[in-house]
Amino acid sequence: MKKFRLYRSIAFILSPWTSSQALVMRPVSPSSLVISTSFIPNQHDRVLRTSSISTIPFRSLRPLVHHRDVTTTTTSSTSLHSAMSSALFLSKQTADIFLRRVRHLKFPNILVLLLLTFATSILALASKNKIKINQTSLLWPGTQTDPNSWAPLPPGSFGCPFFGIDFYSGTKDYGPFAALGKLAKKNNADVWKTYSFGLPLVSVSGVDNIKSLLKHEFLPEDDRGIGTFLIGAKNFGDLFGQEGILYEPNAEKHALLRKLVGAAMTPAAVAEAVPSIQDAANVQIERMLNDDGEVIEMEKVFSDFTLDVAWKQVLGLDLEESEIPRFRRAVQAWTSGVINPIFFLPFRIPGLMTITKTGRARQYLVSKVEAKLAHLDDHGPDSSTLSKLYFARDDDDGKTKLTRTQVIHNALILIFAGTETSASTLTCASLLLALHPEVFRKIRDEQKDIIARYGSDLSAESLENCVYLDSVIKETLRIKPLECGELRRVNGSVEVDGKQIPKGWFTLFNIKQTHVNDPTTYREDGSHMDIRKGFRPERWLDETTKPQAWMPFGAGRRRCIGEKLGMTEMKVFLSMLARKVDYDLVNEVGPDDTFLWKTKSVLARPLDGVKVRARPL
Repeated sequence: MKKFRLYRSIAFILSPWTSSQALVMRPVSPSSLVISTSFIPNQHDRVLRTSSISTIPFRSLRPLVHHRDVTTTTTSSTSLHSAMSSALFLSKQTADIFLRRVRHLKFPNILVLLLLTFATSILALASKNKIKINQTSLLWPGTQTDPNSWAPLPPGSFGCPFFGIDFYSGTKDYGPFAALGKLAKKNNADVWKTYSFGLPLVSVSGVDNIKSLLKHEFLPEDDRGIGTFLIGAKNFGDLFGQEGILYEPNAEKHALLRKLVGAAMTPAAVAEAVPSIQDAANVQIERMLNDDGEVIEMEKVFSDFTLDVAWKQVLGLDLEESEIPRFRRAVQAWTSGVINPIFFLPFRIPGLMTITKTGRARQYLVSKVEAKLAHLDDHGPDSSTLSKLYFARDDDDGKTKLTRTQVIHNALILIFAGTETSASTLTCASLLLALHPEVFRKIRDEQKDIIARYGSDLSAESLENCVYLDSVIKETLRIKPLECGELRRVNGSVEVDGKQIPKGWFTLFNIKQTHVNDPTTYREDGSHMDIRKGFRPERWLDETTKPQAWMPFGAGRRRCIGEKLGMTEMKVFLSMLARKVDYDLVNEVGPDDTFLWKTKSVLARPLDGVKVRARPL
């Protein structure tokens, strides 16, 4: 009863003119509802002058308008949506019924209704007093356009007022970021707009468009600059670290960070790590073969492999056998924070690093890095990636180095990139190879030639000559890449592909859509992105069929600095797998023999983790 009174108070006491104020609602589809406010000059007058209209895409709101006490009336509007031929008038007499239904809704839906009540009340007052208000900017704050730009806004829609769409959400038939993929298909344009979690967004795809956009990276506001933006910096910054290379906004500082962090990612440094990576791969493959025909989840195999590379090679730790599972759990708990909404809230939540599992996992990882740095202080450099970060010096003066905090934050970034992305890609590759056994046979044949030329121990040189294997990994990354790059804030309005991206908006470069629309591979039926019909590694071996638009590691000055290490990890494991193992799928599939995908992950991962039965060759 108290909640009911609260909702009624907010909905109707906010509007002191309620005697002449009403809500008008009309269902526009099975999943959305139009709500508007109307000013009634005379309470007995059945002609309503609609002052504003908003759409709530919540299926659960549909029952709210189905009641015999709701009166149908006729009106028209030139507002946010097309003219309404009929509307449902919710009078004060039916308000009690309406609010009784509202109190059973989930909090986000209630919050939307309250915000809409407030916004539509403002619009009604403005209409009554002949005050002009930008309705779009009121319902989707921050969406003002730049009147000085010659270009129009991109096509697209903003979704639910105040909140927009959740482009992180996934579906089992698509995987993570399904909303982003569906919007790209719906808008059918390289540049389109939307609204998400209170931020006006523009998605940009196509290599030329993305290059045009990234030319503005690090430029000042007067020169229409753009810069990376850390969503939820007050919380996510603590989780991921704000002194890493990923979010440095200053051009000179970023260049120095890239030089120093890059010292640990040089071809020579990665070549030195190959034996350690091969050892980690052999450990996992031996475990696969010792399972005596039991069902194996390949996702776990690859996760354990990349996590072992993280503690052995990246951090150079000497873990006891009993502590290895704890390290693996800590990394997985920490990386899960990337898709945890609580860390993206715009206000600081004290104690997140101690009260959450994700925060405690980060503290554990940081303690391991700090202990390793203390060891390096006492014993000097070793072959680990962390050691190369710690002892890297700027060539220009021979003195400038990373601070201890910068070393820790960049080490965490390398752990994330080397585990989450590599494990996801390897998991997808294992599925694709099982679906295309002829491709796996070609990898095996290539490995026989490699062994004959270079011996059984892998090296940077032998991996460089795994040409077909390289094309398999690239083809996997073409079909199942990271959906989009880091969010950028537009500090000064820019124009891309004839469309404006106003100052204060945000933009992301859409990797998946860029791959989808590649003119070399594009098929109208979408088969070029299908895991059964579109997987053709041979396309990479011919210049006439080689994809033109491929950017799974990003682009520009912020291109993934760990690309070489990630590719090496994947090549090493798949090389050893092809040499020693054959396997058959025992996958769980959806309707019509379709494969289902996890909805909450950074990159696409099959829902069942790719279950197989392995056997030795």
